[in-house]
Amino acid sequence: MGLGLLSAALLFLGGALICSEHYPLSERSGHGSSQEQAGGRRWPEAMSGRPRAQKEPQAPEEEGLNAKGNCGTAPLANMFKGSRIVGGTEAQIGAWPWLVSLQIQYGRYRAHVCAGSLVKNRWVLTAAHCTNKDNRDPVMWRVVIGTNNIDGRQPHSKMMKVKAIIIHPDFDVESYENDIALFHLKKAVRYNDYIQPICLPFGVFQRLNRNTKCFISGWGRTTEEGNITKKLHEAEVHYISRSFCNSDKSYGDIIPYTSFCAGDEDGVFDTCKGDSGGPLMCYLPEHERYFVMGITSYGYGCGRKNFPGVYSGPSFYQKWLTDHFYQASNEGIFNINILLGQVLVALGSVVLLASP
Repeated sequence: MGLGLLSAALLFLGGALICSEHYPLSERSGHGSSQEQAGGRRWPEAMSGRPRAQKEPQAPEEEGLNAKGNCGTAPLANMFKGSRIVGGTEAQIGAWPWLVSLQIQYGRYRAHVCAGSLVKNRWVLTAAHCTNKDNRDPVMWRVVIGTNNIDGRQPHSKMMKVKAIIIHPDFDVESYENDIALFHLKKAVRYNDYIQPICLPFGVFQRLNRNTKCFISGWGRTTEEGNITKKLHEAEVHYISRSFCNSDKSYGDIIPYTSFCAGDEDGVFDTCKGDSGGPLMCYLPEHERYFVMGITSYGYGCGRKNFPGVYSGPSFYQKWLTDHFYQASNEGIFNINILLGQVLVALGSVVLLASP
């Protein structure tokens, strides 16, 4: 009788865990259509795109500091030492421990495609235009983190496999509207002096201004017609006002409120091809850490006067980002519940069979 009751209890509990409700994230995460259109003005082919993204509902501010503030610090870097990839200089090892190289695997060889930012131990933030319908299979991709040199393996670098590539559902490949994406890693990366997450800008983006210390870094071209570099380069840039960036002598009123310009009005420092998806990293002294204020999106050429780089603002996609982080966390709990439920059902079955 006792074994029978134990068996029934185990079977009941196991079945309850296996059948526990799981609420998947809807495909569009509550998004509507874009609020702004590019307008009738046409630009040369050198202009990559014109993002027009919608406003996102606000999530808790503490998410910007990964809830506990363990982000946005570089243990090996002297914060403002030296020059900070057009016009830039070679970065010191460990200067930007959240910067990753997104690479496509071709047999034994890998090719750098874009940059990205590690924002959580299994999440990389990048630009949606870094992928297309022919290369969105996660199996094709590798995420290399913890190195300044993408030519070969380094002792402190990690090469991670990708579980999923999540493109913003409203991304427009023709206009680069909603140019934001997430790479979900198969395994969590372990933090060390060379690998750290950067802070998300939720709740602090409004503090960005021309005097904010901001930096760009990547493996992209160092001149408009040059080649991608194997060594990580960096440069200091500044936020550029919307009044200038949307003026007739610049982008002519096509920059939406969810994007902004940064760089140098004279084109001395700028991002270029190969830097796409990488972060605009801004230091806020009141928090003593860096925030990914922008994602490298597009520009008219590279390093051209009056045409600075245009960046997508992650803060405007706060709900979309946090929904996916939350969904992945719930999926982990859900999978553990299923496993535990299966174990309990198996134990219940054994006890039932052992009952006289």
